[in-house]
Amino acid sequence: MLEIAIGGSRFFACEACGMVYASQELAEACEEWCTSHGSCNLEITRHAVGRVRRPGLRLRSSKRA
Repeated sequence: MLEIAIGGSRFFACEACGMVYASQELAEACEEWCTSHGSCNLEITRHAVGRVRRPGLRLRSSKRA
């Protein structure tokens, strides 16, 4: 879990998927779910306040002929 400080507010991010939460408990639950199941849980992620882009993650556009 990653702690993020913006202004006077603290947020917490799941290091597996990058979803950001206002509570540490939700971020920990998200990270536990993501690492054990290899996916996100919609019941947890619906409480997310944002998402952190992971620096190593790059999406390629598909080139069609």
